[in-house]
Amino acid sequence: MYFTDEQPFLDAVFDRYADDRPRLVYADFLDDSGEPDRAELIRVQLALARLGADDPRRPALSDRQVELLARTRAAWTAHLAGLVVSVDFHRGIPDSVSVDADTFLARGDDLFRRLRVRRLRLLDPAPLLAKLAASPLLARVRALDLCSGDLGNAGLVALLRSPFLKQLEALDLGFNGLDDGGVDALARCCHLLELTTLALNDNDRITGCGLRALADSPFFAGLTALDVSGNEIDAAGAAAVVGSRAMDRLRTFSVNNNNIGDAGVKALAASPLFARVLADDSKLELRSNAIGPIGAAALAACPALAACTELDLTGNYLGDAGVAALLRSPHLGRLKVLKLGHNQLEDRGVSAARALFDALFDRVQVLDLSCNRLTRYGMSILSDVRNGRPVRVEVGGNVQAAPPGYAPVAVSDLVPGLLNGIEAAHQLRHRVTHPRHRNDGT
Repeated sequence: MYFTDEQPFLDAVFDRYADDRPRLVYADFLDDSGEPDRAELIRVQLALARLGADDPRRPALSDRQVELLARTRAAWTAHLAGLVVSVDFHRGIPDSVSVDADTFLARGDDLFRRLRVRRLRLLDPAPLLAKLAASPLLARVRALDLCSGDLGNAGLVALLRSPFLKQLEALDLGFNGLDDGGVDALARCCHLLELTTLALNDNDRITGCGLRALADSPFFAGLTALDVSGNEIDAAGAAAVVGSRAMDRLRTFSVNNNNIGDAGVKALAASPLFARVLADDSKLELRSNAIGPIGAAALAACPALAACTELDLTGNYLGDAGVAALLRSPHLGRLKVLKLGHNQLEDRGVSAARALFDALFDRVQVLDLSCNRLTRYGMSILSDVRNGRPVRVEVGGNVQAAPPGYAPVAVSDLVPGLLNGIEAAHQLRHRVTHPRHRNDGT
């Protein structure tokens, strides 16, 4: 448990939660109190929070964080034994807990006496949603995590009846079997005016209709981060978000594993939201979204792409034309990582874009072309063009992915045009593997 004289420092941390300075003052106090490991953990986690994902200082700091947590976690959280399943530290402070829902209802007061809880994850909440919604303790948390809680639409509606959600800043509803009916109920909830972060990922059944209802809601104007990955969002749903006047504060929009297609990417690339997203995070992910050559060309033409350092388009339908269109972009000067796995790239596409790959290898550190349609011929072109430059090129899972230093002869090398002759078979196999997406990107 915290020493009594620590409390003023913790009060300052939580009163100015986004400010690093109260945490650094607290770290100085811990140093003076003979707690150097706890003090260092605060400073290390603050440094990690400020560093980019590819910063060369990150690995050493991450290793040090692991060492410090191993030494301090047990003593720092011993007073929570029997109350919580796990405790997480954010920027040096233990303020996030996972708790069984029945334990929270029975002993929540005790928990809050022992720890300042900012983020609460409730485990197995579905059978107790009515009681949870009636608990005044919910008013004391700022982030509520109900991920994988088996809520369904009915459970979400029960939760939204709670009058104790008005202070929530983050709500995680991922993996809960929600559909458009649940999102529509959420869109009509007037208790969540302070919400800045909303996760609806991997519910599978949310479509563009549900997302349009949320985008039109006047109650979510404060959102800065929205995650709808792993659903059935179409181009109209994506366009509703990027065109929403009520969501003009949004800076993070995660839409992987949907079906926004070329039209959705065009709407995104032409929007102010796209520039805000890349200004906030230089890593852009649009995986498995039925994006074809037209979408790739729209993305390549967008000036905001100049801020991008990592671009992940894995699992789309760019093909030879789309890859070439992307590589011709004049806005890839900062790009360090490009992921184009599962995009139907063929040898002839690599051959035609040889000069484009040559220019790319002068900039990037990683190029992922795994699980395309390359044979020894296409991979040998890449190897020749790379010409010893320090670029990691990933080609595993292609038609013929040779082990390092070895390139056996492919059947398509011996019988030119054979791969084209079996294009129909490839298309059929792709439709079976990806039944939600059509090959024309719609």
